[in-house]
Amino acid sequence: MADIDIRELVAYEPFCADCGESGPIETSAFLAFAWEQAHDCATAAAARDLRAAS
Repeated sequence: MADIDIRELVAYEPFCADCGESGPIETSAFLAFAWEQAHDCATAAAARDLRAAS
């Protein structure tokens, strides 16, 4: 039988409390923080409306 080491994977899911948009699940806190800094609520709302209209 193989000697298997099970490791825990930590995931970060950025979430905007203002508009409710969530970003991609990342394994790096830095990438999740970068999404939070680049997030724009107005752009996210416009993209959501565009997807709903299609």
